[in-house]
Amino acid sequence: MSIIDGQGFKNILACWTAGITVVSVNSDDDWQAITVNSFASVSKVPPLVCLNIANRPDTRKYMAHEGHFAVSILSDRQLDLGKRFAGYFDDRLQERFDGLDCDLTDLGDPIIPDAMAWLSCTLEHTLDVGENTMFIGRVVQGGWTDDKLPLLYHNRQWGVFQPTEDK
Repeated sequence: MSIIDGQGFKNILACWTAGITVVSVNSDDDWQAITVNSFASVSKVPPLVCLNIANRPDTRKYMAHEGHFAVSILSDRQLDLGKRFAGYFDDRLQERFDGLDCDLTDLGDPIIPDAMAWLSCTLEHTLDVGENTMFIGRVVQGGWTDDKLPLLYHNRQWGVFQPTEDK
């Protein structure tokens, strides 16, 4: 067995396929959001989710300050939005919402239009983990549609889910 260096670790985890989300927060009418693929269910009772955000983005700071956030799960038709909020086109976080007609959760956080699902969360816990902060949120509101497929990220490439059987 070999010791894994940083690049080896990244290569191994690139084998894992992840869904794409946009995590957003409204802080005094200053909308912030970032693309996140490190997202998972933690518990059904109570309904908890977790996500990890690098310690750099302002979104992380606003989430911790406001105590709530929204998670929009992107569909396969939202590649441009996934890349937009990942910073592929521009680093100005506020302007990433330009041209989007977002609904707001009851807590006031923006939901990405036409997402296949969304969650509104109150912040339960944060944990500094290496170069990231882990956020655990309690789901207080949400919605979904069954007629869309998820946007995915695998081996450093964006892609779509291809069902192999009927439901």
